[in-house]
Amino acid sequence: MTRHANRRGFTAAELVVGIVIIAMIAVSTTTVMSRLVASREAVASNRQAFARASDAAGRIALDISNAVRDAEQQQCKVQVIDSGTSGPPRDGVLVLMRSLRGVRVAATRGSASEGDEFEAQFRLQQGDGGMMDLWRRVDPALDETLDGGGVASPVVAGLTSLSVEAFDGNKWFAAWDSDNDGLPHAVRIVVTARSDNARTEATVRRVVAIDRVPLAPEDEEDSANGDSNSGDSSQPQTPSDGASGGTPSGGSGGGSGTGGTSGGTTGGGTAGGSGGGTTGGSGGTRGGGGGG
Repeated sequence: MTRHANRRGFTAAELVVGIVIIAMIAVSTTTVMSRLVASREAVASNRQAFARASDAAGRIALDISNAVRDAEQQQCKVQVIDSGTSGPPRDGVLVLMRSLRGVRVAATRGSASEGDEFEAQFRLQQGDGGMMDLWRRVDPALDETLDGGGVASPVVAGLTSLSVEAFDGNKWFAAWDSDNDGLPHAVRIVVTARSDNARTEATVRRVVAIDRVPLAPEDEEDSANGDSNSGDSSQPQTPSDGASGGTPSGGSGGGSGTGGTSGGTTGGGTAGGSGGGTTGGSGGTRGGGGGG
């Protein structure tokens, strides 16, 4: 009987305290897990938005950096197209660039090569979810229509704005055409993209410098090379020293004896031996006889 009387259970207060503690632990655990999930979603959204903006800006910057530079301005093309909208900018750009990647796959082996110069044009078009897609059009150059033809395909989705400006060395311009303004010093590209959940936006900026060192026309280079070659070939050649120096001197001795003597002396010195001196002297003797 004594042993059964000593056994005790949890009181109501103890049970209540235990339940409260367990509930607090559960609430705090749920809060931490929800924050962890939200943080992971935010990081993924930021990464997605930044990757979209970076890919779009990098693709445009790559084509602009490969812009064709030629002494003839008609063979170059860099055009910035201003959207002129009051909302987010949706500019475009057209550039004549060099690339080793062809546009179309040749159907037969006998098809002609496309070359390494292409027209590349970028612009925004309406996409899904109220966002814009970046489209890239590529066409082998040069043809009659610079702003049409070729193959167009979407490059990056989820963009909200695209701003392109050209720099003339002093000021940035929203519109530019190299046919009238020449090649710009630099081009600035600003792209804003949004994640799929529309919670995060990222903006990426690229500035591409264009080398504007003047190139000499090919005809001038050819003429310069021709002048240098002709200048080298027109230099007088020094006659070689030898017995021939004595021969004309001896021959001139036919006019006078004195000339013959000097001819003989010169001939002997040139030959550098007794044989040359003798020949020169005999030439001088014959020259003297003729003079008499």
